[in-house]
Amino acid sequence: LISFFFYKLNILEISHVPKIYMKKNNIPNYEWWTEEKKWGAWHKTNSTTVQKRSCFNVTYKSNSIGARDKNFDANDNNDILLIGDSFAEGYGVNYLDTSQKYIEDLTNLNILNFGISNNFGPVQYYIIFKNLAQNYKHNKILIYFLPANDFGENDYKNWSGSKRYRPYYKKINDNEYKTFIPDNAIKNYYSSTKKIKQEFKNLFWSSGLFININYQYKIYRSKKKNINEFSAYFESSIDQQKAAIYFIEKIINETNSDVYLVSIPRLQDFNKLKSGSDLKNIYLNK
Repeated sequence: LISFFFYKLNILEISHVPKIYMKKNNIPNYEWWTEEKKWGAWHKTNSTTVQKRSCFNVTYKSNSIGARDKNFDANDNNDILLIGDSFAEGYGVNYLDTSQKYIEDLTNLNILNFGISNNFGPVQYYIIFKNLAQNYKHNKILIYFLPANDFGENDYKNWSGSKRYRPYYKKINDNEYKTFIPDNAIKNYYSSTKKIKQEFKNLFWSSGLFININYQYKIYRSKKKNINEFSAYFESSIDQQKAAIYFIEKIINETNSDVYLVSIPRLQDFNKLKSGSDLKNIYLNK
């Protein structure tokens, strides 16, 4: 009862509704974001989920192929493919406030949104393009690239031991990489501990308090590690930059469409620039 009271007061950073109390047509966030395709993360088809935080309250809906978009039935040759991570998907904003919708309203062109959250990187940009997106008519491709995490998303050294079902790259030589999903990867993987936690989240309002305590602890740890001072534009390894560029170039080389690459900076990147760091010397920029 106390936990429910906290939820109703809207004073928690994360407002969590147990699955048994959700509206009939809604599913939990963890069921809406899946990990079972060749490219890893995707959405459950024709489904709806709600995500509420202290700074946003949004509804996500997926279409018949799992994209966060209206159905692609009216697809024609003037359409634009949008590929990227949470910025492309529109994490944290309702559909009418996504960058996709703003561009559509500005240009009167139709965008097919293949963006997805949940640690989605350049290897996955290429795989979803090759296996799904390119099958739809288009004459332009828009790629959102977030240096803050995209350089490391598909570097297996960052994920060694993880059983999540997602692809990584392996360097063959200076000009060639191959992709792989680890043999021990499990689709929609949840450890035994996480499964127990998930049942707790599905059934009890009190789980919301534990979710918020855990969230605040993660913030505390990140501050101690100075994670928020890291600028990927200037501090990502050359090997990671080369791998990311390799998979972006594969999209460019395998299409006849115009490709627009949108590089997305964060505050710490601007701070690094203001402190005297020079983008001209960065491999990605060159």
